[in-house]
Amino acid sequence: MARRRRKMRKQGVRTLVTQKLEHVSKAVFERYLDQITQLVGDSPGVYALYDEGELYYVGKSVDLRNRVKHHLKDRHGASWTHFSVYLTRREEHIHEIESLLVRIANPTGNRVVPKGRSSGPLLKLLQRHIKQRQQEELASLFGRRPSRRAVAPDRNEEGELVGLVSVKTRLRRTYRGKDYTAVLLPKGQIVVRGRRFLSPSAAAQSIARGGINGWYFWWVEKPDGEWVKLKEIRR
Repeated sequence: MARRRRKMRKQGVRTLVTQKLEHVSKAVFERYLDQITQLVGDSPGVYALYDEGELYYVGKSVDLRNRVKHHLKDRHGASWTHFSVYLTRREEHIHEIESLLVRIANPTGNRVVPKGRSSGPLLKLLQRHIKQRQQEELASLFGRRPSRRAVAPDRNEEGELVGLVSVKTRLRRTYRGKDYTAVLLPKGQIVVRGRRFLSPSAAAQSIARGGINGWYFWWVEKPDGEWVKLKEIRR
């Protein structure tokens, strides 16, 4: 993990969490508030309160030092013994991080748990994968050959490639031991073995059958020569 962080810093990759203090005693916060204030400053972030080793509460704030200080005297005051603080690079990230942690851990001190359900392109892709799998299972059970028709890509993929790159850019993928290459054009097309596709998933499905998310399938070469998944340069 440390090696990965060094590599990311060397490549100029900006992490979401910039600094952190983990599982610090409440007594430290009470006695050395000024020192913690100097370290934390007015950075936004998320924090966690613990009752010994058990997560009790998760919160967010654009002023972490005063927010945690407030919890010394409010209804949570007698319920936590340790705290952790995570400073984020941008304020707009803290709400989503807090909601995610509360939904996963469901701490006893959080009265309101954010509601929600799976949605968006990932859910649709999962449904298509399941449908394709069910068709293959039915064909196997009743002695029919499974359909080899590729699942159509999402319509909203078309057009998202336009202007993604300013020059012809190489794509590649190793699939089942074989290397495949393609070219991404500035006008929003992917050329695979002489065929042109308007979406990365359609281009991927010309190689791999079934519901394939082309944004995760293809690797693209950045101007500095580094290869990353196509989704990494998606706007």
